[in-house]
Amino acid sequence: MPSIVEADQIPQEFDKFWNVEQQQAFNQLVTEEKISPTRTQSLIEDYLYAEREPLRDEILELLEGEQPTILERKKTGDRILKKIMNFVNTFINGMTG
Repeated sequence: MPSIVEADQIPQEFDKFWNVEQQQAFNQLVTEEKISPTRTQSLIEDYLYAEREPLRDEILELLEGEQPTILERKKTGDRILKKIMNFVNTFINGMTG
């Protein structure tokens, strides 16, 4: 951003910056939680369209590899849901309005 010379460039440069930050946050989310990027993106799009919070089973279906045990399902699902909702609130809902 320090290389901006013209004030007219600020919106475009901010959009570029924000898109990079959004992609990095998304990549960090899917890497940390070991969830499918494609299915996660689809779940976010469905949430935005339907305005219905995903169910725990929908969240757990995003996991790649080993599924949590019955005792861990609630905690794992809630943690991932919270991270996804924070992502949406920061990078999507936070930029509208």
